[in-house]
Amino acid sequence: MQTKDVKQGMWVEYPQGIAEVIEVDPDHDTALIENLKDHKRIHIQCSELKDEPQLHGGCNDYY
Repeated sequence: MQTKDVKQGMWVEYPQGIAEVIEVDPDHDTALIENLKDHKRIHIQCSELKDEPQLHGGCNDYY
């Protein structure tokens, strides 16, 4: 994804699964995300994130 499209609170896919965006750093094109399974937080390049609008809030399944 492009950094301008990444928003705090959105759910995204990344190589290790599904995560919630905690904050975005547009100066470095990175985002702090929290994995929804183990709640670990990591910084990742926004280009490694994939927007998945079918992710349903409150669960890790597609609807």
